[in-house]
Amino acid sequence: MKKEREVRSSLKYVFRILLFVIIFSFSKTIDAQNSAPILTIEEVFDQVKRYHPMAGRAMMQRDFAAAELLKAKGSFDPSAQSTISQKNFANKDYFSLINGEINIPTWTGIDLKGGYDINRGVFLGPENNTPDNGLWYAGVSVPLGQGLWIDDRRVQVKSARIGQNMAINQQQDMTNEVLFQTVNAYWDWFRAYHVRQILNDAVENARLRYEAVRTFVINGDRPGIDTIEANIQVQNISLSLSQAELEFVKATNALSGQFWDENGQNVGFENNEQPLDITTVTQTAKDDEPKINSSLLPESHPYLEVLRQKLLQLDLDKRLKIDKLKPILNVQYNPLSEAFGSSETTNFSINNYKWGMEFKMPLFLRKERGDIKLADLKIQETDLMLREKTNDISIKFENFITEWRATLDQIDIFINTVELYNQMLDAERRLFNIGESSLFLVNSREQAYINARIKLTEILAKNKLAYYSIWYFAGRLPQI
Repeated sequence: MKKEREVRSSLKYVFRILLFVIIFSFSKTIDAQNSAPILTIEEVFDQVKRYHPMAGRAMMQRDFAAAELLKAKGSFDPSAQSTISQKNFANKDYFSLINGEINIPTWTGIDLKGGYDINRGVFLGPENNTPDNGLWYAGVSVPLGQGLWIDDRRVQVKSARIGQNMAINQQQDMTNEVLFQTVNAYWDWFRAYHVRQILNDAVENARLRYEAVRTFVINGDRPGIDTIEANIQVQNISLSLSQAELEFVKATNALSGQFWDENGQNVGFENNEQPLDITTVTQTAKDDEPKINSSLLPESHPYLEVLRQKLLQLDLDKRLKIDKLKPILNVQYNPLSEAFGSSETTNFSINNYKWGMEFKMPLFLRKERGDIKLADLKIQETDLMLREKTNDISIKFENFITEWRATLDQIDIFINTVELYNQMLDAERRLFNIGESSLFLVNSREQAYINARIKLTEILAKNKLAYYSIWYFAGRLPQI
């Protein structure tokens, strides 16, 4: 009988050890793969580039610039016009004035003109008299003051051509911006997902431990206070899990906002998809190192290029404003020829012509001087903005390089830290099983291990975000 009790006691002790080994055991790998499909950031990038509204708007920038150039070139389109003015009263043909004209602008500022007049009437003014066959004329209009070297038409075309280069950089900048939004959303989702997984596993483990401890207390193998201790651990971890669930929902919604289809509808992504696992991200963090090199220069950021192109446009505008200080002095000369039969040049003579001159000059030039002052201020404002943004982007670029390198070193440290905490937990668990430790100490070791795993996840997310931020502030995120 005594021997039977000893055997039974030994089996009970072995059973208790095995049960606690199972309950307290955590996976020694940093994260475990499961059967859910993996959603990589490259796949998200591809979706964003193809269908995101902001990416679509970025693609439209070149179309806008092409339309602006087409509009500007329209100022040099030849034009044809015709006017007819007639008066009849008391059965008398007072006058009939008919004119047709073609105007051809040129890049030099000279306008070529040609036309035909035929006028009739009893009360026709002498200046409007034309031969019976009408009068052909051709000539030029030459600006000798304003518009000789530069004018509105030439500035519009030159500015529109600069705008095409600007549009290329605007497209890159907008794409760079939307991808950076995606980077922030993806790695926050990555962090929230794995933190939730860590805490979810910890809650399940804590609940199993509580049930086991409660059974031991009922059987008289553990003091009753242990059930309270085990239950507190369940409540603490459950509270952390509840917060992690909330953060995961927010992160999922933020990332879903980046997914659009070809019809312009926000479609989100599959609920069963998961981010890259911890092990894979840890390995790829090391692979990122050779990609950060001297070719990544923040000075070539597309937003800075947009400001530089803007300065060129403002300089053109200032040159035009300076030209307005000159007087308006336009001279027109039109040789005249009477049409005979099918030939318009039969009666041509250099003595037959019409000419005119237009002169205009403001006396105080206050409007013109004010326009020049405003042009100078706009140039200074844009130049200061360029300097400020160049410095701001360069500082953030360097800061993220520093952060990326620091977190890269921290990853190795925390991988070892997690393993050490796991070893401490295993050791404390073994001491507890032989009655030389308390559940309080086991719970403390377990909480430290959980916190270390969460911290490692956060460092990995921060490292990847810093890596992509380097590319963002170099203006090269679309090329990664």
